[in-house]
Amino acid sequence: MPSTETEVQTENIRLPSGQIFLWGFGIGFCSYLLSEFLVPRNVPSPADHDLALANRLGFIFPPAVGLWLGWLQRSPGRAGIGFLAGVLVGLIYLGLSEKNFLAVMVGFPCLCGGVFAGIVGSNRDPWISGLPARVGKGLVAGLVLGFVYMVVLNVVCAMVRVSPDSAGGPESMTASYIATMWKAGPVALGVSGGLFLILVRWAIGSSRIRLIVFEEVDPPDSELGRDSIVDTADEID
Repeated sequence: MPSTETEVQTENIRLPSGQIFLWGFGIGFCSYLLSEFLVPRNVPSPADHDLALANRLGFIFPPAVGLWLGWLQRSPGRAGIGFLAGVLVGLIYLGLSEKNFLAVMVGFPCLCGGVFAGIVGSNRDPWISGLPARVGKGLVAGLVLGFVYMVVLNVVCAMVRVSPDSAGGPESMTASYIATMWKAGPVALGVSGGLFLILVRWAIGSSRIRLIVFEEVDPPDSELGRDSIVDTADEID
């Protein structure tokens, strides 16, 4: 049986979901800005811009999430494992995303969630026996990350879209696209990153998500009276 001192050392930091969302928003927001800053200014097309941006995000966002998960569990060792898992995500994704739209839009989020949940794990549950369940929940977290990112990105882009110059031309179209992404991208990854941290914490087993579907309530007085009459009749019989 573990000692009290060990239990205190391995006890997770307790944060409400709202604070976790803010942590995720900050990590996603800053990761996007840094990745966008590292994209070359002379990319020839929006597609090339998105590919370069995604590759840089693959080496920035996942390691940051891995470090955060280690910090949440008060474990420098898990922080190191999380950081290396994030680098692994970036390396694998770099090989999968060569001009592959599905890898960019679907592969990265699922890879991110599945790898983190599978490798990092939780200090509360056995690592091997819980592996399949963690990977499955990690894929769910990744799907939410990708879906929410795309929805928010499209909505915000429609609101802040930068029009190309009247002179037109491919360069003008690409420049306006990049300018729009500078405005919309950080918000989109911030919102999706906030939800992702909440779900990935659940995926690794550090929290439990309770869904309340229906709650029983007392029936109206009329129903209580009707039940009483039935019960009385049964007793008489």
